[in-house]
Amino acid sequence: MMPPYLCGILLAAMLLLGSHATPAQRPATSRDDLITVSGTVKDAKTGEVLRGATVQQIGANRGGLTNLSGLFRVRLQRKDTIAVRVSFVGYEPEVVGIDNPSDGMQLPPIGLKQASGRQQEVIVSANKRVQAAQDVPISVSIVKSDDLQQRGIVRLDEALRYVSGISIARDQVNIRGASGFALGVGSRAMVLMDGFPLISGDNGDIKFDVMPVADIERIEVIKGAGSALYGTGALGGVISILTKQPTEDFSASARLYSGLYTGQPYPQWEYMNGFPVLGGADVRMGQRLGDLSYSLSGGFRYDQGFRAFDRTVRGFGFGKITYSLSDLTSLKLNLFHAEDQRQNFLYWKSLDEATRPPAVQDVNERVITSKTAVGLEYTSILSDVSSLIVRYGVFRTMFANTFVNVDAPPDKSIALAHSVDVQHTASIMSDLALTTGLSARINSVTSPIFEQTLQTIFSAFTQAELNIGSGAIVTAGLRMDREETLTLEPHLELSPKLGVSWPVTDEVSLRGSIGRGFRAPTVAERYANTQYGPFRVRPNPSVLAESAWSSEIGASWRNTSLIPFELDVAVFDNELFSLIEPTFDLTEPDIPIVFKNITRARILGLEATLRVAASEALMAETGITLMDPKDLTLESILKYRNRVLWYSRMMWSPISSVSIQLEYRYQDRVEAIDDRLSLFITDADIRVPLHIVDARVFVDVSQKIRLGLIGRNLANYAYTESIGNLGPTRAVLFQAEYR
Repeated sequence: MMPPYLCGILLAAMLLLGSHATPAQRPATSRDDLITVSGTVKDAKTGEVLRGATVQQIGANRGGLTNLSGLFRVRLQRKDTIAVRVSFVGYEPEVVGIDNPSDGMQLPPIGLKQASGRQQEVIVSANKRVQAAQDVPISVSIVKSDDLQQRGIVRLDEALRYVSGISIARDQVNIRGASGFALGVGSRAMVLMDGFPLISGDNGDIKFDVMPVADIERIEVIKGAGSALYGTGALGGVISILTKQPTEDFSASARLYSGLYTGQPYPQWEYMNGFPVLGGADVRMGQRLGDLSYSLSGGFRYDQGFRAFDRTVRGFGFGKITYSLSDLTSLKLNLFHAEDQRQNFLYWKSLDEATRPPAVQDVNERVITSKTAVGLEYTSILSDVSSLIVRYGVFRTMFANTFVNVDAPPDKSIALAHSVDVQHTASIMSDLALTTGLSARINSVTSPIFEQTLQTIFSAFTQAELNIGSGAIVTAGLRMDREETLTLEPHLELSPKLGVSWPVTDEVSLRGSIGRGFRAPTVAERYANTQYGPFRVRPNPSVLAESAWSSEIGASWRNTSLIPFELDVAVFDNELFSLIEPTFDLTEPDIPIVFKNITRARILGLEATLRVAASEALMAETGITLMDPKDLTLESILKYRNRVLWYSRMMWSPISSVSIQLEYRYQDRVEAIDDRLSLFITDADIRVPLHIVDARVFVDVSQKIRLGLIGRNLANYAYTESIGNLGPTRAVLFQAEYR
């Protein structure tokens, strides 16, 4: 494993190698040295225009995107011959040579071929602007909409379980060991949908049931501290969800699925006669109508649960409306609402009765939640070299505990998370791009659990990307955040970053980065005063922000001859300071849980991902993450962390209308937990490694109808994802799609 000082030395060496490839000084490009070139980008097979395709001049930091009509108009640096790289998500990039270019010239239509089993070429979220994947200095994994459909995904966390370096315990996302398990409080991964934050204002947690799966185009997972651009919460990484764009013609899709849990692996775990059922439906439609485009989707979920007292019912709807004020300016409105009612299974009665709650659990309790998100975005291309994005969003979350046949007002909490983001991107010179911005987040909470609480975070950030020659790009950024809660003293956080990407050849590229992340304590961590099952949670307003330094050296190799494959390898080092963890206060008679800064930790790791296309009909991928998580305070292994995460996937299409998929997921046994949980939970120390096998068969019965048979946890393997909680047992589902 690589210590941080060695990562820094290698990163500096890469910078020096890149800097020797070009003169030390470079004059700024005047407008007389620029020419305007326009054209259209289409799908080479279908002729459909591609909106949002990247057009980038090779060797110069200039280019742009295609608009809703697939048209681009870019200002390029004048040369005798210009090479332009055109790329789009899910398509092979195309390099177009322009001989004897002239100002105002119109290029013939550019056709891109769909990629076969390859990672997307365009990254949006790593640097808050569209870039080629090879220009990003940090590890990014991408989940495509096809992956969501083919896996029968109904919640976003199900898709993230098959991303290298990620493990999930209930709703807690752990990216490369940055997070443990904290009762669903305080996510160390920032989550955004179309640029709008979706972290609750009270618990600071992720609401996976808010994500409109049918409308997701792709998910970008940025690994490592991302606070230099995204501020608090991006301690371990960023999960950025990008929704679909409407097509030119009216389009509609629908999905209906139904299935059952096939039974428990042990007879004593059976809790009902028959098999628990689950099912749901999604519908989506969209179209572009002149300057207006819309996308609407909605659905419901029903899950009887594989345990007693675990039933969930949920409904949701999503809408996105975009209006083009001009060729250069647009407005976008995002709306989302979800409601659910569920029984509240906290933990098992014992290992022998793992599907039943303990006697202290009131089975008449119901948890009702609602989530509403509204986001408004204004985008304007100010000139040939600059653009402006202004976003305002509000995320309202509500949860209430109520009881069946009890005529009493529910115990309710309402949180509003307001966010404002102003971002300006400009090409200062032909080789320099500058992104600057201001942002604010205001969390307002009204609850008997937290009382009336207000938390404010105001931020300013800037990031420069400099092309230093031979395709090498140096990225440097800095963000300042000021956080204040109620009458507590405000504090400042500075989050710098430095990175470099270097395409050594057309097939091999290197990258390196180092950056700081932080997370301000959530309202729940500071002020929660409640009873959660047998656990008494008490406030601790003195808890401080936690922070991290993440460094990485990585390389990717894309081979296109003989058997095409992609190999990506990264060595990383995460240094974690003042981690906020729930701990038991043994000085109090009722042994309450209190959130405290208790841990200084370090996680060294190696991650490798391989994708192979043996043929157009047979593809495979595998990813493994090896980690050494150390608690430097206790001089022991860090609690609730894995050492090994491994997943593999095989996709085979014996004929064009049939697709067969097989997936395997492994996590080694978590070595350390908080042993004091055994005071409250029987058999709390029961843990095993994970061996999960999923399989799917899809058949296209026509161009518009697809049928699927989906098997989850086929071996009916028994395991726990969190203390005293079984993971889902085997389920078999039938799915029908109309496209």
